[in-house]
Amino acid sequence: MTRRTRTGFACLGLFALNAIVVWRLFGVEYLDQFDSVEGIFCTFGRFLRESWPHIGWFPWFDAGMPIENAYLPLVPWLVAAISFLGRCSPAHAFHFLAAITYALGPVFLFLFARRLAGHDAPALIGAAAWSLFSPSVVFPALLHDMATAWGSRRLVNVVTWGETPHNISVSLIPLALLLIARFLDAPGARRFALATVAVAVVLLSNTFGIVVLVICAYIFVASRDDFGFKSLLRVTATIVAAWLLICRFLEPSLLRLIGTSAQSIGGDFRFTLRVRLIAFAFAGTLVVLWLVLRRVSAEPIRFPALYAACFSGVLAMIYLLDIGFLPQPTRYHLEMDQAVCLLAGFALYSAMRRLPRRILIVCAGLGVLALAWLAVKNCELAERRIRPIDVTKSMPWREARWIAEHLPGQRVLVSGENEYWFNLFADNPQLSAGHDPSAPNWMQRVAVYIIYSGQAATAERDGPLSVFWLKAFGVSAITVPGAGSPDPYRPILRPEKFEGLLPLIWRDGYESIYRVPLRSTSLAHVIPTSAIVRRQPRHGLDVGPMLAYVAALDDPSLPLASVTWSNPERGRISTTVAPGQVILLQVNYDPGWKASIAGRPLRVTRDKLGLIVIEPDRAGRCDIDIAFGGGTERTICLILSLATLAALAGMLSWRTKVWRQ
Repeated sequence: MTRRTRTGFACLGLFALNAIVVWRLFGVEYLDQFDSVEGIFCTFGRFLRESWPHIGWFPWFDAGMPIENAYLPLVPWLVAAISFLGRCSPAHAFHFLAAITYALGPVFLFLFARRLAGHDAPALIGAAAWSLFSPSVVFPALLHDMATAWGSRRLVNVVTWGETPHNISVSLIPLALLLIARFLDAPGARRFALATVAVAVVLLSNTFGIVVLVICAYIFVASRDDFGFKSLLRVTATIVAAWLLICRFLEPSLLRLIGTSAQSIGGDFRFTLRVRLIAFAFAGTLVVLWLVLRRVSAEPIRFPALYAACFSGVLAMIYLLDIGFLPQPTRYHLEMDQAVCLLAGFALYSAMRRLPRRILIVCAGLGVLALAWLAVKNCELAERRIRPIDVTKSMPWREARWIAEHLPGQRVLVSGENEYWFNLFADNPQLSAGHDPSAPNWMQRVAVYIIYSGQAATAERDGPLSVFWLKAFGVSAITVPGAGSPDPYRPILRPEKFEGLLPLIWRDGYESIYRVPLRSTSLAHVIPTSAIVRRQPRHGLDVGPMLAYVAALDDPSLPLASVTWSNPERGRISTTVAPGQVILLQVNYDPGWKASIAGRPLRVTRDKLGLIVIEPDRAGRCDIDIAFGGGTERTICLILSLATLAALAGMLSWRTKVWRQ
């Protein structure tokens, strides 16, 4: 049997092993895991499929945002494509994508490890171990979430928590490293282009993938015997070219926003002096380990050792010492599992090579039995976790359909787990539900936070303050999980604060919907110029700058305004204005928004709540056309992406090696 044939059988076996574990996921539509965030990605797929080609603006989450702020595009686009080609629902498409990428991940790890080690055996051991076992269960918090020490953490993350984008990025990183290795071994235009595309795909999958890929790429190049300035430059060029290729979806401003916002997601991870010193010390420890490994170990063992040390260290510091210097440091357990299993495969192979043949055969047999036992345990875990349901009998579906029928087109604040699923079943825009690191409007996040937490507000003031913020952002209704609700989030600290304050319009068990009294449910309003919010509130209790604005929303002397949308990117506002009045559109401002009357451009600015202010050029009746376009930054990034794509396409057809050692 040739080596290529053996490799093919190994890949097929790994794929089959993982596919058997998640086989039910290939055909399932909805699971009973409504506290999972997978509803968000299904929603993106639905939006892309139904709104194409008018997809520049995503109106459903967080008071609206550019589509690139909604989430990195790889998973949403794949869900939409599978849904369209397979003639199935976005939920079904998402689960098929989750299952196929789950099964492919160990295959890609095997192929990379095989090139790293030069042998099939250590690569197969590492990939099989990662398929079925999670070393990260040494941390009690992760063991508690798993509820068993014998199973794959990947499985729980994908099925229970909906972290398919993170799993895809972890699965694709070995493939990207494999193509980087091919490029470094024999530098040439075609190999550079292939490595660049692979890196770009990872960058488009998940923000954790961006961080991990960059770290792994430099760890990998440092672990090679030929490590030097040229190899560093080549890896850097690959990463930069990959970003240029996809920069239309990951503009500099979006990167800055994600970097800043991530420091406050799930804890306080601001890069203070203390954090800098800890990060420096941690990096120094890795450098020392690298120097030691270069002296005492062969090249293949260095990368898995450094990879495992890096992400095991990140988790150990946050779980054991409560020290975190990466945003959301508890989320890197998938990387730890992959790295430790890869290292274990290399270490076991090295030890087994020294054993006599008979003992080696016995150990191999015991290893196969252990893997078979783990496979059974994983199948049992999957059986417990993958539980299909009839979604029409679920609370998210009933609540969403009631709102869609009784409050059509009106903005709502859906609180708790239902927000992730709401826009699969209704078209109403939400004030929340978005991906916090890329949410474009800080004041929208402040509004949701103060409504939920009522932090620093007295019990008596909490309700009126929440209603004030709801009005400021044009929210017509709010859903409230009660104290006894099975919703695991129940984000509203005092759910009783709306009783008697707002009209109750729907209740089903512990779930309630309250109507917010608005003079107009339209998101467009005519207000005096003097009512524009000109100072950003310092926090959720600082409502002074907003008093005149919210009062204007309820002023019966001001004309009403309506807004109709022909598609997510284009609408028309109809109203009458007098001198000294402007139109306030309760949609997040972006430089890409333009307004005009009969082709005459109007001035579009933002207030200090981050909402759109349109200044009419004349008094009287006006029909204002609003449209979302690219803006300067997006246009520049689009040009760069297209130019890079053209260059890489040329390189792929270029057969001559252009960079020689």
